[in-house]
Amino acid sequence: MDVDPTTHMAGAGGDDGNEGTILTLKLLIPGTAAGSVIGKGGSTINEFQTQTGARIQLSRNDEVFPGTSDRLVTLGGTATAILGALHLMINKLVADGEGIVAGNPQVKLVLPNASCGCIIGKGGATIRSFVEDSQAEIKLSSQDRMLPGVTDRILTVTGAIEHVLRAVALVATALSEDDGYAQLSQRPSTYASHQGMGMGMDMRGMGGTGGMAGVMAGMGGMGGGMGGGMAGGVPSLMPQASAASVSVTVAVPDEHVGAVLGKGGRTISEIQVVSGVRIKVSNKGDFVEGTKNRKVTLTGSHEGVQIAQYLLAQKLRSSVAPGA
Repeated sequence: MDVDPTTHMAGAGGDDGNEGTILTLKLLIPGTAAGSVIGKGGSTINEFQTQTGARIQLSRNDEVFPGTSDRLVTLGGTATAILGALHLMINKLVADGEGIVAGNPQVKLVLPNASCGCIIGKGGATIRSFVEDSQAEIKLSSQDRMLPGVTDRILTVTGAIEHVLRAVALVATALSEDDGYAQLSQRPSTYASHQGMGMGMDMRGMGGTGGMAGVMAGMGGMGGGMGGGMAGGVPSLMPQASAASVSVTVAVPDEHVGAVLGKGGRTISEIQVVSGVRIKVSNKGDFVEGTKNRKVTLTGSHEGVQIAQYLLAQKLRSSVAPGA
């Protein structure tokens, strides 16, 4: 179906609209559909970028939105360029039998929770007006069902292509007028696969932001291989690297392991989601030789491990602070 994406900006932001404003929009596509968007040797995604002037980036194979197998697509550029790229993507996915629900295209936008107020409006007035204007079905995921450590919600838009594009145009305009969205949308997405996050592993044996501060206090604030430049860095033992990932083991006094795990494993889950690193705590009685320190192993990208070490150290420091 031939649809001019520029028509969907009309009336979405006043006479001058927001067509010249550079913004970022994130959406999800099924992992199985990534090949359709990328194309052989990147030919399809390059063609989309050339035609529209939008920047299109896909997350890596092992980076999926928590609780799903969907990969993250980041679109950058003017609203017109983004809508043009989205239009091309929808057409390609539909042609390949992907992204269709009840016979209609479906787009899942990833929105920072802090920016969802501008989409909902007072008493839900704004989102209702978007539905009436676009004639698309628009649903926002519940804040109560957000996974620990996840700060984004999913806005699902379903309908005919022209209705979906209109709805996305209205959403993009609202986001461009939200004071905090530009900064929030630039946050790096470090979501990893379920395997990478260790979601299917024994949560009792994983560390979280809670426990590492005590390690630093108990070990004299050693920085180890990575934490030397951080206040209260985590002491590292036995760093190991491979072409795909880095593995670092740190020592945590046994009495502080509870702070690492967090209530019901919440702390560990949060850090794993934020950093994209798999974290595992050794079993009870499995200490670093000659000590009463448990082993906490961080496995992931070099950057992710650094982030996890920092978060763990901060949490541990707060757990042993006076009054904590």
